[in-house]
Amino acid sequence: MSTRDLPVIALLGSTGKTGQEVLRVLLRQDVYRLKIYARSKDKLLKLFPQMKSNPRIQFYIGNVTDDQIIQECLEGAQLIISTLGGEGWFPDTILRDSAFSIVTALKVLRQRSKIWQPPRLIYLSSATRNERFAAARPKLVHWMIETAFCNGYEDLRIAERMLLADPSLVSVLRVQPTVLAEDKPTGYNLSTEAVSLGISHEDLGAAFVEVALERKFDELREIGVSGKVEGLAALRYAPLIFRSLFGGFFCRFVPGAKTIRSAFDKALAWIA
Repeated sequence: MSTRDLPVIALLGSTGKTGQEVLRVLLRQDVYRLKIYARSKDKLLKLFPQMKSNPRIQFYIGNVTDDQIIQECLEGAQLIISTLGGEGWFPDTILRDSAFSIVTALKVLRQRSKIWQPPRLIYLSSATRNERFAAARPKLVHWMIETAFCNGYEDLRIAERMLLADPSLVSVLRVQPTVLAEDKPTGYNLSTEAVSLGISHEDLGAAFVEVALERKFDELREIGVSGKVEGLAALRYAPLIFRSLFGGFFCRFVPGAKTIRSAFDKALAWIA
C-alpha cells in the first residue's frame, strides 16, 4: 500500500504535554498517514526531529482560528484527535475557537462531499464535565475544583456544546481524565463508571490512542481515564492537587495575578 492510500489521522494539539505523548505513540504506528496541526513547526520538529523526512506526515501551521488551515488539515481524515487546551487559570478561548474552526471546516467538507461519513473526533475533556464522576466527589472538593479552574471549564463547556450539536457532522468521544500529573507512567484504567485520583501525561497519551484506534470504543460518547494508582497510593497526587488549586484561586482572586505569574515564569526561565 502506498503512503497516499493509508488511512488518515488528523492531530490537533501536538506540542502540548498530552499531545506530545499521543504523537509519540502514533509515530510508532506505520499504517496511518498523519496530518498534524501546530502553531509552530520549529517547536514541533525540535520535539520530534525524526518527522522531518517522514513521507507519512503533513504539517499544517498557523493560528487555530484560520479556518482554511484547519479545513486542509481535516480533509480526508477518518479520525481526528484533539488535545488542545490551556491550564484553565485565566480566561481563554482556545477551546471554543478551535471547536468553531473544526465545525466550520467540517461543514465545508460535508458540502463538497457526495456521500458524507462523519469522522470520529477523540476529544480531550475533563472528568469534571462528567456528572457521574463529579457526583462521586465530596461536594467541597468539587466546588474547589470548579471554582479554581472555572475559566478553563467554561471554555470547555462552550466548545463541547458546539462539537456535540450535530452528530451527523462529527461523531465525538470525550476522553475525561482526572488530575494530570508530571509523573512516571503507572498504566491506565478506562471506565464509564468511575475514575481515581490522577494520571500521568504519558499514560493519558497511550489511553488516547487506544480509544482512538480500537473499534470496541466506537459507540461510546464519553469515557473516563485514570492511572492505575488506587487507595492510599493515590495520595501521591495530593501535593499536585493542592498546588494546582492554590494557583487557580490565586489567579482568580488576586488583582494583577496574570502580571505576577508572567514575571515569575520569566524569572524561572532566566534562572534555568
